[in-house]
Amino acid sequence: MMKFKKQLFIAALLSSAPQALMAEESADNSLAGNIDVNALFTSGNSSQTSLGIAGKATYSSGKASHTVSAFIDFNKNSGVTDRERFGGAYNLKYDLSERLFFSFDTSAESNKFGAFRERLAVVAGAGYRLKDTATFKWTIEGAPSVLFTKNIEGADYVSEFSGFARSAMDWQITDTTKFTNVTSAYIGGRSIVEAKSAFEFEIFKSITSKFSYDILYDREAPEGRKSTDTIARVGISYGF
Repeated sequence: MMKFKKQLFIAALLSSAPQALMAEESADNSLAGNIDVNALFTSGNSSQTSLGIAGKATYSSGKASHTVSAFIDFNKNSGVTDRERFGGAYNLKYDLSERLFFSFDTSAESNKFGAFRERLAVVAGAGYRLKDTATFKWTIEGAPSVLFTKNIEGADYVSEFSGFARSAMDWQITDTTKFTNVTSAYIGGRSIVEAKSAFEFEIFKSITSKFSYDILYDREAPEGRKSTDTIARVGISYGF
């Protein structure tokens, strides 16, 4: 039953993506993405080695791009579940000029052993491309946001308005090596910082090895929960 609820939860979120994501490719349209399978090494509210699966797809058409993503981290120790984190997100970017774009995000996450139990977020604002070349891309974004957080099992959702900022960098160091970093922060009603860095090394044309490290900070973590979690990942990524 729990597994069915997870699948239903993620499917409901991803179904909010426009139908354009399923359209056939043309000269002006493109579809790209990846599927990752990782071993996870965590510290903070849970400390263990576990399995993680994640996927992302981006459909671009003209001035608009649509990205959907989902992930599941799960572990059992001696038959007892000690890690259960899953979620999904949808992002829309619409170019207003060569460098300026409109950005909209909606995401949902459940984290049974983390700094919160469940969280929904809605963000809408503007972004700017500081650098956009074949080997180095760097964007920054700023926006108002609304967070709906359930701190513990059985509690009510608490809504909070915050300012949102994000920096996203993609650096193709060599033909076979890439570094990425996405750092985002909610500041205001609830202060949250998430920094995610990764190195990718191409093995074959569509297969890369991937090493990543996430820092997740929630200043308003409830009593009995730690405010900082870290996740180190080692795995394989299939790109399409």
